[in-house]
Amino acid sequence: MAEENRRAFSGLHLRVATGLALAALAVVVVLLTPLWLLTIVAAAVASLAMWEYLRMIEPGVWSWDAWACVAVALGLPFAVLAGPAAACASLGLGLVLAATLSMAGPAELKAKLARARERGWGLVYTGGLIAVLLTIAGLERGRLLLLFLIAAVVAADSGAYFAGHLWGRRKLAPLISPGKTWEGLVGGMVCAAVVGAVFAALFLPDVPAGAGAGLGLALGVFSVLGDLMESLIKRVHGVKDSGGIFPGHGGILDRIDGLLMAGPVMLLLRMLWWQ
Repeated sequence: MAEENRRAFSGLHLRVATGLALAALAVVVVLLTPLWLLTIVAAAVASLAMWEYLRMIEPGVWSWDAWACVAVALGLPFAVLAGPAAACASLGLGLVLAATLSMAGPAELKAKLARARERGWGLVYTGGLIAVLLTIAGLERGRLLLLFLIAAVVAADSGAYFAGHLWGRRKLAPLISPGKTWEGLVGGMVCAAVVGAVFAALFLPDVPAGAGAGLGLALGVFSVLGDLMESLIKRVHGVKDSGGIFPGHGGILDRIDGLLMAGPVMLLLRMLWWQ
């Protein structure tokens, strides 16, 4: 038992240290990099995320068309530099290319259709949703709102992790993610709301603390949906982590799954609320 507790503490220590380093890096990148450099970073993350996604759903040796889909994901964030309309058009073109590439090779027709569907979702899930985050960054006060989004999602994830380990009893979605509990969900949502209220009070003078809490809560809810979506993909394909690039945290997708799903919420509220 002592050895088991020691390993658990060591794993938690590694998770916390990696998480703090990633949080500090995110703040620096979001606040201090020019948009063109942030776009390059986003494109690199999109290509790595698409690579992880395809590696989960298409294990084994890849053909040229799979690598071409990674290249398409790499290119999607760059379209944001030409404006949101160009980003939407590029995503549509990317879906067409993914469908066309999926028809290559000798596979059966149903397999080709399934491959087109899964690759198309992968492009939306990685390059498309990362382009949403980049679009937020390019708006007025967008860097601050992107930082709000990151803070709320990290708070929801961290609160759920610790509340679930301390008090978790009732399973939230046992078939998709056996480790998640309703108690963890509540803990995560409370943390996201508190962080949202504090962030608004400190950095968004035109946003009441209550509204900040509500925004943090909404972002937290959608971040949990993102976590469950990635867990579903991993569960179906028998994968524990999307990758191993971050010690104690898994891969790129394991770290940004909540951001990807919460990003469109922040962008929509930004366009409706702060017009």
